[in-house]
Amino acid sequence: MENIFKIFLLVILYVYAAVRMPYMKNRDKIKYVKDKNKKLEKLNVFIAWLGMCLVPHLYVFTDIFMKYSMKIPIWGRCLAAFLMILDVVYFYYIHKELSNNWSPILEIRENQNLVTTGVYKYVRHPMYTQCWTWVFLQGIVASNTFVWIFGLLSWGLLYFSRVFNEEKLMIEQFGDEYKEYMKKTGRIIPKLF
Repeated sequence: MENIFKIFLLVILYVYAAVRMPYMKNRDKIKYVKDKNKKLEKLNVFIAWLGMCLVPHLYVFTDIFMKYSMKIPIWGRCLAAFLMILDVVYFYYIHKELSNNWSPILEIRENQNLVTTGVYKYVRHPMYTQCWTWVFLQGIVASNTFVWIFGLLSWGLLYFSRVFNEEKLMIEQFGDEYKEYMKKTGRIIPKLF
């Protein structure tokens, strides 16, 4: 059964990559007019990649993390796997909604739009919500404390070093329009009131 979960994690990681790949290719075709802490951003993205991609690959292809097994029941791991499938669908729709406005680091593109439709009508940073979900669920599917904690920490480092700077950058670019948008939406979960 463990091999089935390993194969699932590997497949889902490649599906995530396949969803993102077209947007990575388009990235270089668009001119950027503003960025924040580009070197630090790239370092933090790399660290997040370690926890979200490299460590899960090491879990799949080696036994080095076997001693960190959490002994999560099969039904819990299956539920987490099902939720990861929903998460990758969500990931696809977020990218589709953002289209050419997406960037892996804090940058403002030439002719960038403020996206406030679809899921962005309720949440300012749905991709961050999606990434928190991803790292949480991959640790459960792997049933591995190291995969789980390292994923959460590496993604958390990127999130907390970025989200406040990103909102400042968006205010600089979109001014009062973004401030109004902030009042109506939650940062990573919808506002209830």
